[in-house]
Amino acid sequence: HTRFRNVTGVQTCALPILASRLSYFLWATMPDAELRRAADTGELPQPGALGAQVRRLLASPKSEAFVEGFLDGWLNLRSLGDMAPDRDTFARYYGDTLQPAMKRETQLFTRDLLARNGSIVRFLDADYTFANLALARLYGLGDAVDPMAAHEFRRITFPTPQRGGLLGQGSVLTVSANGVETSPVVRGVWVLENILGTPPAPPPDNVPPIDPDIRGAKSMREVLARHRDNPACFECHRKIDPLGFALENFNPIGQWRTRYEKGAPIETAGELPGGQAFEDIAGLRRVLVERKDQFARMLTERLLSYACGRRMEALDRPSVDGILAATKKDGYRFADLIEQVVMSPAFRAK
Repeated sequence: HTRFRNVTGVQTCALPILASRLSYFLWATMPDAELRRAADTGELPQPGALGAQVRRLLASPKSEAFVEGFLDGWLNLRSLGDMAPDRDTFARYYGDTLQPAMKRETQLFTRDLLARNGSIVRFLDADYTFANLALARLYGLGDAVDPMAAHEFRRITFPTPQRGGLLGQGSVLTVSANGVETSPVVRGVWVLENILGTPPAPPPDNVPPIDPDIRGAKSMREVLARHRDNPACFECHRKIDPLGFALENFNPIGQWRTRYEKGAPIETAGELPGGQAFEDIAGLRRVLVERKDQFARMLTERLLSYACGRRMEALDRPSVDGILAATKKDGYRFADLIEQVVMSPAFRAK
């Protein structure tokens, strides 16, 4: 198979390979007849034809494979259920149907954003979601779903800023807890890795584990304050802890709470190292939206890594920069971002 060079001069993959790479990226299966025809006739590498194929594949129900596969990797949804919530504690809400409903909520939310080519900023601040009756009850919005259609998902708009975007969804809040209790550290690290794209360094070997009974500390905030007294812990925890505390109003299955089980009030205020302060999850959400360029870079790198089947390297930075430059002016629209990933030299390289 002949290879070709794109307009940048980068040697790119043979036409059938490009067709296969595109199909497995968006459909997780081999190319169909139309995509093979575009490859065989030499039409596929032309930007207009390639963009049209991307849009066609995304519009197909087969692209559900992309939504499910990408979310499993990016948000670690494949681990949902590995540490199932304690059924005795959460028996009223957590049954056999809630866990798959949580995952489906995030998939439907993402699918809708993709179909509308909405801005990826909605991952951070959308005031709506898709829920069935079980999820709506978990969120305190049971009246929004008809009990006669309990298993059907419908779009629900949140009446308050307590929820919104990924950080208000049960799947994310459950996968970032251990089924019994929440940890500001675990959830803070999750946000750094999957929203801001700045995972903290592993803790030094000589750092002791976090003990909830450290010398009389009465709350997790006190526990972590004492932990930060260790100079080896301070730098990372000043980045991690405020993000995690903002999510403490959500229990291990994502239900809203204002106090811990033993009655202690939950304090959610925090300040990030850059000086951006917030009082609660709504305030943190606004801070994250202000950092939308950082979120867009993280998401672009995750998309490109998923599409290419490998980790991103320093040599891929021009591809990432080009994708961001091409999509920023229109607000980082999701489908446009995917199309630019396919157009990038990193995706088309041999």
